[in-house]
Amino acid sequence: MALLEVSGLSKQFGQIWAVRDLSFEVERGEIVVLLGPNGAGKTTTLRCIAGVLLPDEGSIRINGTSILHDPVTAKKQLGYLPEFPQPMPYLTVWEHLELVARIRAMPDNWRQRANELVQRLNLTEWRDSLGATLPKGVREKTILACAVLPEPPLLLLDEPIVAIDPIGQQVVKGMLREWRERGHGILISTHILAFAEELADRIIMLDRGIKIAEGTPADLREKVYVGASAPLEQVFAKLLEQ
Repeated sequence: MALLEVSGLSKQFGQIWAVRDLSFEVERGEIVVLLGPNGAGKTTTLRCIAGVLLPDEGSIRINGTSILHDPVTAKKQLGYLPEFPQPMPYLTVWEHLELVARIRAMPDNWRQRANELVQRLNLTEWRDSLGATLPKGVREKTILACAVLPEPPLLLLDEPIVAIDPIGQQVVKGMLREWRERGHGILISTHILAFAEELADRIIMLDRGIKIAEGTPADLREKVYVGASAPLEQVFAKLLEQ
């Protein structure tokens, strides 16, 4: 059984289908990247999986549990970083982590793990700062820390490095590799092609809510008959053209 199973997912806004009949899986110990232009349906897909949006059609199972039929149990299996992280304005960075620990009923050693995350994500100087005062990159790292603190099996990350400085990006990439090695499943939405190629075990390319290709970077190059060293930008453009 896959860690995440998405089958026939469709979501409509008015007359527009944001996602149409999308099916895929994420296995344990795997990084899967949703790649596509603006409006491709990446964020809508993640929001449906996280239970923020209700799909119009299809099913979503996280670690065997339906997000539609048992959302409380399913959401305990995931950590979610939204596209635009919004910390609570009157809680400090540390209080955000404490709130997550209480909601998830984590054991007392959560403080040690929280301290490690604060230090590694370079949040130490912001530890006692209110959410309303945090710069954009610090907000993103704060909510990322909250998402991973309980060590959920599945991580959903929507543009996880877009607001973070280059040094912080390298830290986040290192953490993603470590979580993969420890058996977590990771689903990332991004339009940053270099980021996708660097980390993805598998790429799912979307256009206007429809899956147009799926496979490893090497698989995708073979689909459009380009050389093994061709940049992913070229592959992406050819797939969209086709």
